[in-house]
Amino acid sequence: MRYMMFVKMAPDAGPPPAALIEAVEAEIKQQYADGILLDADGLGPAVEIRLTAGEVTHVDGPFAEAKEVAGGFSLFEVRSQDEAIELGRRMIQLHEELWPGQDVAVEMRPLFGPPTPAE
Repeated sequence: MRYMMFVKMAPDAGPPPAALIEAVEAEIKQQYADGILLDADGLGPAVEIRLTAGEVTHVDGPFAEAKEVAGGFSLFEVRSQDEAIELGRRMIQLHEELWPGQDVAVEMRPLFGPPTPAE
């Protein structure tokens, strides 16, 4: 089953410390080697395109009312929800150790779609 992980933090959090970037890069490298990570990247400012009462509008982020922004994502192929949750806990643990005092949330979402084509 596939899960998408979003790492969320305050919009004014600033750049993460170099030690955290290095630790996350090492984690990503190992997850690719283990065959569970399908893709991962940081996310830039959002653009929201909205349909309201028949009118299409778009708003460039960051959004003033946002309490958190998604700073990055990872797409995993895991065996269970428990495994997905453990990956999220590991990401929180890295932030706790290497970016103390920063409030961070990790959101894990299962993906529902057609099965991945066999290679």
